[in-house]
Amino acid sequence: MAVLLVAVLLFYRILFSTIDLNDKPIFVEIKSGENFSEVLIKLKKQGLIENITPLKIYARLTQKGTKIQAGEYLLEGVTNVSLIIDKFISGEVFLHPFTIIEGLTASELEQDLRASVVFADKDVDLNLHIKWDQLSADSSEFASKANIEGLFLPETYLFPRSTPIAVVLQDAHNSLLKALNEEWNNRADNLPLYSPYEGLILASIIEKETAVADERARIAGVFIKRLKLNMRLQTDPTVIYGLGSKFDGNLTRSDLRHDTPYNTYTRNGLPPSPIALPGRDSIRAAFNPSDEEYIYFVATGDEDGRHKFSKNIDEHNLAVKEYLDKIKFKSGDK
Repeated sequence: MAVLLVAVLLFYRILFSTIDLNDKPIFVEIKSGENFSEVLIKLKKQGLIENITPLKIYARLTQKGTKIQAGEYLLEGVTNVSLIIDKFISGEVFLHPFTIIEGLTASELEQDLRASVVFADKDVDLNLHIKWDQLSADSSEFASKANIEGLFLPETYLFPRSTPIAVVLQDAHNSLLKALNEEWNNRADNLPLYSPYEGLILASIIEKETAVADERARIAGVFIKRLKLNMRLQTDPTVIYGLGSKFDGNLTRSDLRHDTPYNTYTRNGLPPSPIALPGRDSIRAAFNPSDEEYIYFVATGDEDGRHKFSKNIDEHNLAVKEYLDKIKFKSGDK
């Protein structure tokens, strides 16, 4: 009887003694195929346990040793061995945040994904099966498109280590479809946009034109009004996108005259695809533009990144002159 009592007390002490990890959280990775004994060795190396044998016996008696799940676990705070084992059994793996940033291009997103140590399958083809039929009422219009630009929603996602990149892209694409169709269903009346995809194209231009939250709807309003008036959008980011690797960071008059499918100075209407990854706010702005009389805007040249909006060409030319004068003054060319 005394021996049994000693054994119970030993198990209790091993399982429930406090382990304080407030100052030093620990990651433990259980690889696929690893057994409970191998996991115990890892815990011992981390200084979390001293004696492996009693825990092997405990695992055999409770059959918990066969229930642990592979994955990366974060051990933190005040805990004990019993709670740690239960965490391994529940599969409560650590989820790494990965942020898709607004305004990135698909190639920049690809670079970020491949550079991350979290994801697996670095050679995956990023041209996964896009659900074109959910981007347009006429799916045949887009069925043959290969450009995946703009088709992943920028936000912060959580993934366990070794998640395949294809899973990341599918989640981000599904999130984009959900957001896009929600905003499409709540769009303003009488927009010259005939599919969710066209709204996505416009949203990508808005995303590249401004980082100022309260300007998005106003810039959307300018572009919507121009589309209604059959005016060319004349937006620099589309020209830059069309130039691709030929753009050297300095947009010239020659660049503006260089015709590509994306040059909105030489061509009417929207470009053939998005030019970047628009965030939800830009998507919402595209479908709910401000109703104002502005048909021009230009940067103010101030550090806040804001723009000045104009109702006619004379006002706009004056705003452009003010911008150029400010830039010259800042550069010291007075």
